[in-house]
Amino acid sequence: MNASTVQESIQIAGAEPAGWRGRLRRWRGSTSESIVPRLAGYALLAFVLWLVVTTLIQPLVSRQATRTVLQAPVLLVTSPISGVVTHMTVRALDKVDAGAVVATVQNPTIDRDILTTLTTQRLALQSQVSQLANQLHASDEELQFVEQQVKLYRQASMAQTRDAWQIAQRQREVALTNVAEQELKVRHTSAMLDQGAVSPQAMDAAQAQLSTSRANAAVAEQAYAGLGKSVAIASQGAFVSSGSGTVFQTLVSRRETLAGSIERAQQDSTAVQKQLREVTALEDDERRRIDRLAAYEVRALQAGQVHTVLMPQGSFVPQGATLVRMVDCNRIEVVAVFAPRLAKRLNMGSMLTVTTDDSGLEVPARVTQLLPVAPDELQSSYIVPFPFAEQGSVYAVARIEPSSADPAVQRSLCAPGKVVSARLGA
Repeated sequence: MNASTVQESIQIAGAEPAGWRGRLRRWRGSTSESIVPRLAGYALLAFVLWLVVTTLIQPLVSRQATRTVLQAPVLLVTSPISGVVTHMTVRALDKVDAGAVVATVQNPTIDRDILTTLTTQRLALQSQVSQLANQLHASDEELQFVEQQVKLYRQASMAQTRDAWQIAQRQREVALTNVAEQELKVRHTSAMLDQGAVSPQAMDAAQAQLSTSRANAAVAEQAYAGLGKSVAIASQGAFVSSGSGTVFQTLVSRRETLAGSIERAQQDSTAVQKQLREVTALEDDERRRIDRLAAYEVRALQAGQVHTVLMPQGSFVPQGATLVRMVDCNRIEVVAVFAPRLAKRLNMGSMLTVTTDDSGLEVPARVTQLLPVAPDELQSSYIVPFPFAEQGSVYAVARIEPSSADPAVQRSLCAPGKVVSARLGA
């Protein structure tokens, strides 16, 4: 082998590796240039397939609602008076029991005309009762005095009549004694006349005196009997004296007048006191009402959870304005919008499976309403607006089954407006 041959061999051996490296570089370049378009084509094909599945195939087989939110009835706490909120005791998400104080509303300009009228009437009635009491006291004292005078006059009449009766008794006894003496004298004269000792004229005189004595005795007996009857009548309380009868009758008449006046005053006092008690009770009720309205404590009628405080402390609220909007957490519902193709599958009482997106909790719910549209008056009874629904879609309002979750889970579901998922059961 000559020198030229060796040199050519060396050149060929050095050129062969260089040729392999060039071919390798050319192969790698062509491979990389063909993979990128191929991968892009695969990705485009996958996207088209996904789009076809999600837009055409999946809606045909899916039982999922397009939009679902948690919902609950709204509880409004309103102010029955106008005024300034001086104290707001609750904040958002606070739990409120039935009857709990939510806010205090103060109204310093409340109308007090009724209270003023009742107070004036009460003072007038109190004055009238006082006057009647004074009148009763004066009449009672005068009646006691008249009664005492009547008693004194009656006692004097009794004593005077008894004295006259005793005098008549003595006069009767004297008259009877005189009759007995005259009868004895007549018998003695008659005996002497029989003996011829006296004349007939003496006998006539004796008989005349006897007749006179008997007449006097009859008068005395009549007077005694009359005074005896007077004593008996006087012992029963009658006034029989003739000397001061006019004064006694005047006293008796005055006593009757005072007794009638006292009876009427007592009746008037009873009626006025009854009216006074009624007016006082009305005044107390009106004062308590004004005190309540001047610093009125607004209370929750039902238990719930505070969603929004519309009138914070310091706000002026008109009468009937809403102070706080609360949620009834015992009636958690979902509002689901279903596509038109699922409308025929929905019925009252259909079961939905509600899934929370954050925790994955699944709870059953029963459909209570099916609505093609959600009117404003219906939405106003809920705490948040209904979600948007396409034309032909159906609103399904379903209530969470109370036995489906424990209290802690139920409380976690008390989040109206929270977006969840819902699908129609098989």
